[in-house]
Amino acid sequence: MSKHTAHDEEKSSHVKQIQDIQIENLSLSEKITSDNSITDAYEEEDTDIQIVNELSTMEDDPTLPCFTVRVLVSGVALACLSSSVYQLMSFKPVGLPLTNTFMLMVAYVFCTAWANYLPSGGWLNPGPFNVKEHTCIYVIVSSANTSAYATHILAAQNLYYQDAPGPAGSIFLLLATQMVGYGIAGQLRNFLVYPANMIWPTSLPTVSLLRTLNSGQQESRWRTRFFFIVFGCVFVYEFIPQYMMPILGGISIVCLARNDSVWVQRLFGGLSVNEGLGMFQLSFDWNYLSNLNPLVLPLWVQLNIYAGILLLWIMAPLMYYHNVWHAQSFPFLSNSIFQLLPNGTSVIYPQHKVMTPDNSLNQTALEEVGNPAFSTWGAIQYIIINFAVTASITHIALFHGQDIWTSFKASLQDFKASRRIKKQQQHQDGTVVQPERQYTDVHMRMMAAYKEVPTWWYYVVYFGGMALNVAVAYINKSQLPWWGVVMAIVMSTVLSLPLNMITAITGTGFGLNVFAEMICGFVLPGLPVANMYFKTLGYNTLNQAGAMAIDLKVGHYLKIPPRVVFLNQMLGTLIGCIFNYIVNHSVVNSQREVLLNPTGSNIWNGSTPQTINSAAITWGLLGPLRMFGPGTDYSIVLWAFLIGFMLPVPFWLLHRHYPTFGFKYVNIPMVLIGLTQVPGSATSWITVSFVIIIVSQYYIKRRYRNWFVKYNYLISTALDSGTSLMVFIIAMGLYGGASGVSYPFPVWWGNRADLKYMDHCCANCT
Repeated sequence: MSKHTAHDEEKSSHVKQIQDIQIENLSLSEKITSDNSITDAYEEEDTDIQIVNELSTMEDDPTLPCFTVRVLVSGVALACLSSSVYQLMSFKPVGLPLTNTFMLMVAYVFCTAWANYLPSGGWLNPGPFNVKEHTCIYVIVSSANTSAYATHILAAQNLYYQDAPGPAGSIFLLLATQMVGYGIAGQLRNFLVYPANMIWPTSLPTVSLLRTLNSGQQESRWRTRFFFIVFGCVFVYEFIPQYMMPILGGISIVCLARNDSVWVQRLFGGLSVNEGLGMFQLSFDWNYLSNLNPLVLPLWVQLNIYAGILLLWIMAPLMYYHNVWHAQSFPFLSNSIFQLLPNGTSVIYPQHKVMTPDNSLNQTALEEVGNPAFSTWGAIQYIIINFAVTASITHIALFHGQDIWTSFKASLQDFKASRRIKKQQQHQDGTVVQPERQYTDVHMRMMAAYKEVPTWWYYVVYFGGMALNVAVAYINKSQLPWWGVVMAIVMSTVLSLPLNMITAITGTGFGLNVFAEMICGFVLPGLPVANMYFKTLGYNTLNQAGAMAIDLKVGHYLKIPPRVVFLNQMLGTLIGCIFNYIVNHSVVNSQREVLLNPTGSNIWNGSTPQTINSAAITWGLLGPLRMFGPGTDYSIVLWAFLIGFMLPVPFWLLHRHYPTFGFKYVNIPMVLIGLTQVPGSATSWITVSFVIIIVSQYYIKRRYRNWFVKYNYLISTALDSGTSLMVFIIAMGLYGGASGVSYPFPVWWGNRADLKYMDHCCANCT
């Protein structure tokens, strides 16, 4: 028998062994997950996840190459593109980045062609493109395809403060804040990644696509062709609403009929950010319609959100009409902060007058200028966000608490079982692996074929990132002391296990942005820039830990060596930070005046840095007690943390007493998301998006389930990707994103750039 044949038989035996043990040896975690149906809601409502579970197989070929030249070339190229587009979209009225799924489709076409047309054999073309290479590309792109949260801080510093960081300080800030989250996830991987019941539901569609594209060749060729047909059509079409006829983004029949009424604009306008509530406006631009992923999120989730939007439509006009908190002295919708003048009007808050040259509070000047004020619905948005943070905790505890506790105990039992067995066996080739019987989980037994990432690697990343953050905080003149950096990171580390475990089990979670702002406001009052840096470390590092854990889980499902996943994540993060900074710096400097405008334009919008700055002034410069303490107009903002705990309780009690009435689908955090759609967003998408939801998630999903499963999510990905690519090209090439020189389309009825609102709302207002 030849050496090659013996090797093949050994490989087949290894795969057969894994297939044999998957049924007879269910892990403790798998049994608990099955018995308690932790993800029943998702399995019942989300067809996509059902199909992923059906397609999952338990086999592995450890001899397949993972990190190859084509992986490096395509992964780096797609990481550069996706991170640039994502950062650009953070400055758009409705941002639509290039999705990871689209990146996977492009990589599949490119790498398959590489495998077919380049000379086979050797390092340049090791053979057919395989699922492990594809997954490595996903990890690189996923790590890069984001807008690092610290870029919002850099934009706010550049727009509103003195002593903005230079290129080196900016890039190292991005790297440092991303690295710490990775260190946290690595330390917690025994609890967040390895247990079988930590399923990370949002990772399952990616696993499904990767398996599908790399299994049946005929099916994958047709799906690829179908994807690019839809992609090409929407790519060409989007040139019309994005450049030639922007009114297609939001046509308001009421505004066209009555363009001399400001109340008509407030109620029925919505093409521009903070223009109005977008009631019954018709949008034919996927850049707007994709705002809530109407083809993806389950029907019951969307209905909860739309219940919140309905409340928004009722409450916002009533509060403005009745002049709650001096509402009529401010814009109807705005993310900015204002100075209320004695004559009842307002101006943008002159924050430079109440700050010293080192960006700290000038108490004497503050007494003269007075506290800043919010637009009424801007203040309500703070209340709702605080409701949502604590309501999320209660909702998860009441509806999923028992399952979470059971899962946590199962994770501990799996971890302890693996630690009890110390012995290792030596293979003939010298590779040291831990014996299969050490693991109760089948995935862990299969992953025993690969070397684990040493824990000290993650500690180096964690403590190295912490030290770099301390250095950057001083270099960038953030006024955040070293102990503030450590405090924010420790807070994030402590809360990462419970909060990310909730997301791993249920697919839902909540952030710490407002909580971090409040803590820093109490311990470091009068320092707005320090508050922004503290929030970034407290909020972003926890989110990064979750994002890394998802990628680790995808690698775990698809049997990618852990060390390869780790290195690919580091590579993707480095690329993402560099290109995030380049695009962020270009847009902020070329579109400065538009980004400072509270309403922006239909092309550029600065609502994110405006919100970041408003929060820094209210929570950081003035502090929570001065702005939200007893006796102030906005005292309910702090009380909202406590009130939020109680909001889900009535529906949980109703569900307990009437379990068949569907009260378990009333999700208060989702309702609150609907209430926070404005300020800070265009609203022209609401009506048509609802129609799409009913057609897709109700009619087609129930009547044509097989078609829905095969094509619905693929269509959504194609629409997102084709639209975002055209938006990127137009923004960079025609609207000055790259050169700073714009080439606008001539003004006509469908492109009234000469009006305040391009949908003709309030065109003749006096």
